[in-house]
Amino acid sequence: MSVVVLALLIISLVAAAVLMVAMLVKDKPFYGGIGLCVLLGPGAVLTFWYTTLSWG
Repeated sequence: MSVVVLALLIISLVAAAVLMVAMLVKDKPFYGGIGLCVLLGPGAVLTFWYTTLSWG
């Protein structure tokens, strides 16, 4: 279970990094906003879910 959560977290971090690089290369601030949403949204949800399941 924790391997799946870790894999999803890594995938979301890579996606956010790609969006940040695209923002810098193409000068599109919208990509940076999406990247921040990707970092804050799924990462926070997955961390909360993993912590809740590991304590239970």
